Amino acid sequence: MSERAAYVIGHKNPDTDSVVSALAYAELRTRLGDGLFIPARAGKLNPQTAYILDRFGIDHPLLLNDLTPKVKHYMTEDPCSLNEDESLWKALMTLDERGFKMLPITDSGKHYTAVLHYNVFAQKMIKRISPGQNRSIPTTISHLMSVMNARPVCVREGDDLFDSRMLVAAMEEHTFSEYLESVPSDCSVVIVGDRKDIQNRAVEHGVRVLIVTGGKDVDNALREKAEKNGVSILVSPCGTSMTSWLALYSTPVSKTGDYSIAPVSPEDYVYMIRDRLNKSISRCLPVVDGGKKLVGVISQGDLMRSPSHDIIMVDHNESSQAVDGIEHFNVTEIIDHHRLGNLHTDSPVTFINRPVGSTSTIIAGMFREKKALLTKTTAALLMAGIVSDTLMLRSATTTEEDRDMCHYLSTVAELDIEAFGHEIMSVSSDLAGKTPAEIVEMDVKEYRSGRHLFTVSQIEVLSTSDMLDRKEELLKGLDAFRSGKNAYFSSLMVTDITKLDSYLLVRGNGEFLSSIEYPLHEKDVFFLSNILSRKKQLLPYLLELVKKFGQVL
Repeated sequence: MSERAAYVIGHKNPDTDSVVSALAYAELRTRLGDGLFIPARAGKLNPQTAYILDRFGIDHPLLLNDLTPKVKHYMTEDPCSLNEDESLWKALMTLDERGFKMLPITDSGKHYTAVLHYNVFAQKMIKRISPGQNRSIPTTISHLMSVMNARPVCVREGDDLFDSRMLVAAMEEHTFSEYLESVPSDCSVVIVGDRKDIQNRAVEHGVRVLIVTGGKDVDNALREKAEKNGVSILVSPCGTSMTSWLALYSTPVSKTGDYSIAPVSPEDYVYMIRDRLNKSISRCLPVVDGGKKLVGVISQGDLMRSPSHDIIMVDHNESSQAVDGIEHFNVTEIIDHHRLGNLHTDSPVTFINRPVGSTSTIIAGMFREKKALLTKTTAALLMAGIVSDTLMLRSATTTEEDRDMCHYLSTVAELDIEAFGHEIMSVSSDLAGKTPAEIVEMDVKEYRSGRHLFTVSQIEVLSTSDMLDRKEELLKGLDAFRSGKNAYFSSLMVTDITKLDSYLLVRGNGEFLSSIEYPLHEKDVFFLSNILSRKKQLLPYLLELVKKFGQVL
């Protein structure tokens, strides 16, 4: 099993604070030597975040928009496997020593070809040793030498595969000679002890291989005769009985594998392969990548343990905002600055929740607490998280801690707060080419009050005029999004970062909308004077309104 890892991941429809917090915290924990931490994201990057990462040459975090259990979350990576040229004897020893139920068979390029398990081995061996079947054993001289630990006297075409007929010379010479005549010499393997007459007769007949048992040496005359007749001679240290049995196991595993078992992909959902897994003879299945290379093995036992990755949640703590399928994984840490939600965990977790304007503020503080050096790039990323989440330190959520940390980061990153803030905000405000659906879903969060689900999206712009000109299509976009989510209402908060005001576009229950007390700018559009924060200023009002309105329904 490879080293256990943890995904550090923010909320759905990730914003800049969510993404840079994941990147920075994964970097911090990795540098502290705490294990393997992988920064991830639960959705497509918005233009602002993509711009910031590209500006500083940072790879985009791994996209994980669905954590519904897949094969890759449970499989044993880099599994023990057999090369198709290995002997059956060696393969069976490996199965026995390791306690495996099966072993995948691969070619020289590690491409999966078949599976070796005891059932298929038993079935094929029964056919080969069944009386009256007169079946051959595919083998090579090299394989015979290997399984017996035999000493070569003379060897011809040692690696050539041939269908051998095993002949144990346990009869009188004249009887054996008659029997020898009935077997093609190019496939005959004679196994005999120190009977010189039989040895000479086999060599004179030109058998393919003569195996002398008991570790008995052969004389030079026999060796010279064998070389002249093209006969290979091996000396086995074992007795005749054991040598005969070992010879049966000298066949390559490619000849004894089960080719009927189709592999699965790391990306296959567990529920899709569970039935195949249960029906497989060994209760195991090989796992291959797109190029058919073996990358793992999954068994019924694997599904009994927890997935191979843990989860660290940053910038959120509500299940409705978490990546789909998170309930199947072990959440070990939560680092956030929002209200407490309804997330359930089966075991205690490290939970850091601070009333600051940005998760990036918390992460930057952890660098200082751990005395971990902040690089210019990481400082710039965390600074971007603070600036974007606090609307350039102007939002009502901004604290003195945010301001102090942002100034500290600006010194390390050698960036001016105002200039850098306007630079990244101008990117997020450029929405001319975005569809209503893209705008609504760009930074949307789901909330629940009682039995009511509702959504609030937010965009920051340098001027609200363009968005207000598009209000009809944006309201239609909200209608469609609300319908798809079966939400009580869906809203879009358009925040002017220069005038420090917002407009709220809402579509939902008509009676509920009429209870909203903000000034009505136009139908379904409300003016929010001096309101910039979705979290601290707008959300508490909406939650209380939904709760109050729900009581009279």
